[in-house]
Amino acid sequence: MLESLAFSSGEEAARAFCEQGTLTECVLLQTCHRIEIYGVTADLAKGNVVDVILRFWSARAGVSFDVLRRVFELYDGREALAHLFSLAAGLESLVVGEDQILGQVRSAYVKAKKMGSTGRILDKVFMKAVNTGRRVRTETGINEGSVSVSSAAVDLAVKELGGLEAATALVIGAGEAGSIVAETLHRRGARRIVVANRTRERGEALAGKVSGRVISLDGVYDEISKVDLVISAVSVKRPILEAGLLRRALRKSGRRLLLVDISQPRSVDAEAGLIGGLVLRNIDDLRPIVEDSVRRRRGEAERARLLVDEELGRFEQELSWILVLPLASEIYRGLEVVRRSEFERAVRKMGESDGKKISVMERFSKELVERIMQVPMERLKRAALNNEGDLLSAAEKLFKKNAGGVAD
Repeated sequence: MLESLAFSSGEEAARAFCEQGTLTECVLLQTCHRIEIYGVTADLAKGNVVDVILRFWSARAGVSFDVLRRVFELYDGREALAHLFSLAAGLESLVVGEDQILGQVRSAYVKAKKMGSTGRILDKVFMKAVNTGRRVRTETGINEGSVSVSSAAVDLAVKELGGLEAATALVIGAGEAGSIVAETLHRRGARRIVVANRTRERGEALAGKVSGRVISLDGVYDEISKVDLVISAVSVKRPILEAGLLRRALRKSGRRLLLVDISQPRSVDAEAGLIGGLVLRNIDDLRPIVEDSVRRRRGEAERARLLVDEELGRFEQELSWILVLPLASEIYRGLEVVRRSEFERAVRKMGESDGKKISVMERFSKELVERIMQVPMERLKRAALNNEGDLLSAAEKLFKKNAGGVAD
């Protein structure tokens, strides 16, 4: 379903949603686990807006409108903010605390901004969400520890070798798991990385990312005699690293070798574990590392939620005023016309000429208007944040009409 509903270009889709008139601002976030449309609308009839968006989406994706209605989820007002902030913090990911989603949220916003589909509201919302995600990762341990076998293999290598800066590493396989291994090795300090892969083109692409070099699978045994670490992440039906050939390669080099096999099924002959100078580890050795990290991240998630709530509470006050500002400005302009007119009339009737007294009277009239409007304005701000369209619509009709009448 996700695949069929995806847009070939998220930023162009965001602009299209704005151009078809329903949304004034839009950011489209697409990952392998979600497709999310963030929008701002001037239309107070929420149901109509959602209906138009879904029909437009249905037509663009070629998916039945009825099917789309059954599978989509709707968040609005505070709910939408809470979801985005939690998402950026890593609390909505399949792997709690993963870092990739924060970059994806930021990238979606930057692309939408370049396309011109964001404005004063989503600019502030997304910048605050990204900053919240960064704060969560800085002040909690939600993203610490390895939660994949690939990253756990690198953690194990760091522990066994005492660091990676002086090590030469060979990564066998340039698929998803091998790519994570190579990039994690590079990020953790490894500066000499060799990639072996069946397809040279794919191997070269990965080697380029980690400033390494590529070899063919046929050259693996020659390379093993020159490295300190081998991590094998390939999809094979039977072991491709034979004990006899490994023994010969190690005897030639006289080096100690750490070999971590994360392939499923295993790619290293089980007898290799008996070779002197070779330390063999496999997925079973890594599972406790992953499980411990997952448990610790779940514990840190509670701290992260408290930070998200704190940031959300602060931002709500700021955003509620931004949302209601156009209406509030018009209301205050109308009230100022009334206040000024009545103040000047009162001064004339009193025949007052003392500048000091006139100043006191004017300050009093301004403060009176402010005090009278304090509670209604707070109520309007809450209504804007909670998408209470009926109340906002009533306020527009009531205040705009009165203000306009007085001004006329």
